[in-house]
Amino acid sequence: MPLMRHLILAAALAMPLAAHAESVALQAQRATASADPHTGARVVDIELKPDSRKALADFTRDRVGKRIQLRSNGILLSSATLKSPLEGDSFRITAGEHGFGGKSAEEIAQGIMQDGGLTIDDENVAK
Repeated sequence: MPLMRHLILAAALAMPLAAHAESVALQAQRATASADPHTGARVVDIELKPDSRKALADFTRDRVGKRIQLRSNGILLSSATLKSPLEGDSFRITAGEHGFGGKSAEEIAQGIMQDGGLTIDDENVAK
């Protein structure tokens, strides 16, 4: 019986160590496509609604040093390691080598505005 009690205790202690992935929905007030004036890369500038600004700041505050992902309509827009909390009212995402998951900056900006926004989550969340 002591062995069984030890295994149950070990399992109970290990449970909090399991990764708990979280996802937060964000609503954009404005999303516009343009080109970065220095690099020419396609970008999407996003201004968040006030409630989403707070949600983004709260989500990122405890994740400094960890990787997060930003998605719109299931398309991965960015995956990055946080160097500091994201506490502003706007941010810019830059297209990768193949655009934004094969879509243009204009398509992404339109999708964000038409379909209700963005999702930010821990990198280990499978979508």
